Amino acid sequence: MLSLNIKPPHDEAAERSVLGTMLADPDNIPVVLEYLNEEDFYIEEHRLLFNIILKLWQEHGNNWDEVVLRDYIRKEGLEDRLPFDWILGIYEEAAPLSTLETACRIVKEKSGLRAVLDLSMNLIKDVKELQDFNTIIEVAQSKIFEISEKTTVTHYYHIKDVAREVIDMIDQFRKTERLVTGLSTGFTELDMMTTGFHPADLVVLAARPGMGKTSFMLTLISNVAFTEEKPVAVFSLEMSKEQLVMRLLSSMAEVPLQKLRSGFITDDEREKLLSAALELSKAEIYIDDTPALTTTELRVKARKLKKEKGIEFVAVDYLQMLRSAVRKSSRQEEVAEISRNLKALAKELSIPVLALAQLSRQVEHRSDRRPQLADLRESGQIEQDADLIIFLHRPEYYKKNPSPEEKGIAEIIVAKQRQGPTGIIKVAFIKDFAKFASLATPVGEAEEEIFEEEEAFSDEDYDLDF
Repeated sequence: MLSLNIKPPHDEAAERSVLGTMLADPDNIPVVLEYLNEEDFYIEEHRLLFNIILKLWQEHGNNWDEVVLRDYIRKEGLEDRLPFDWILGIYEEAAPLSTLETACRIVKEKSGLRAVLDLSMNLIKDVKELQDFNTIIEVAQSKIFEISEKTTVTHYYHIKDVAREVIDMIDQFRKTERLVTGLSTGFTELDMMTTGFHPADLVVLAARPGMGKTSFMLTLISNVAFTEEKPVAVFSLEMSKEQLVMRLLSSMAEVPLQKLRSGFITDDEREKLLSAALELSKAEIYIDDTPALTTTELRVKARKLKKEKGIEFVAVDYLQMLRSAVRKSSRQEEVAEISRNLKALAKELSIPVLALAQLSRQVEHRSDRRPQLADLRESGQIEQDADLIIFLHRPEYYKKNPSPEEKGIAEIIVAKQRQGPTGIIKVAFIKDFAKFASLATPVGEAEEEIFEEEEAFSDEDYDLDF
């Protein structure tokens, strides 16, 4: 049987150097705290000294020295564990400020390696005990992500640098002469309201069953894949890949979905379907219909597709069918964890992530059945994490005799937009083809009209000297 005797990775000199710098000049403590916490130190005495330094710093700011430190150690009865001669040796090993961050990174890296080693040992134990294979894989993936996040150091940025980047970004938008600076949805008024779906956005599309969430998602996907010519990934936990493609073919060929499902189609309709299938095969749409997917598995698959296929958009159908890789005490906590993971995925890959979601039954008890943010099922965390929340509502669905104005009309309700306005947009819904269509002027034509009317603008009007 496999036996491992590996000394945990650590760098005693780097740990002493960091602690010495904190002792020699408390001004350096905030720099260290950007990188390290108590758990990052391997040697127990180093952890203890680190905590004492933090306590003195929190109580006295920078106004303490070795005398105050010595007095604290004496009062706490720690002379045997932290002899003052030993502490003086730490003082002498203080790193120059120019190398402090390097020493911190070394300590952090060794801490991460120890975490990986601990995980590896636990995995070996689980394998020995013949634990379930899928459970082992899920735990391993989840823990690796957790270690990666803990060992990633984020930095602050001076607003001057950020302002320069934003101005450059705006200039790039101006050069394109497009009102839609993100991925176009294909719905003119929605594009005008949102400027498209942007990198790192978590977009939630929610509705009650029967409203056409999946059909709307497929309309969005088609536009991104065909009009925008961007690779797209679809994770379908509810429908099979065949069902999704059948809906796409029905929409593109405009052959009723029911006829496709029965096979009763004419020769002319079959030709339309073949033509649509040929066109569809040119699109970079990647479908994964793995059922009962965990958020960890989803992130791994999406990462791989980003690396290998360069995907620019991810759609998940639907959020509540995902599982958390880590067991939670309640369904609400699990959905909250799923929501946080989807937002993290959008930020990690820097692409928009569209997540479909079910609404609670309380919508049905409202007279107009129009959804509200409070209707998001099982977790308010979804509302908090989402950058854009869109509800889909079809008034005719609830009426035996809808008015002519309501027939074939759906409402896109922009209920939350972190960076813009909210409102209601009406679009066409063609039920036979499970298809949504814009009622407004195509966005490209609308952009041309607006930019033709704009007066000439000169950068000389502004002083942008950074």
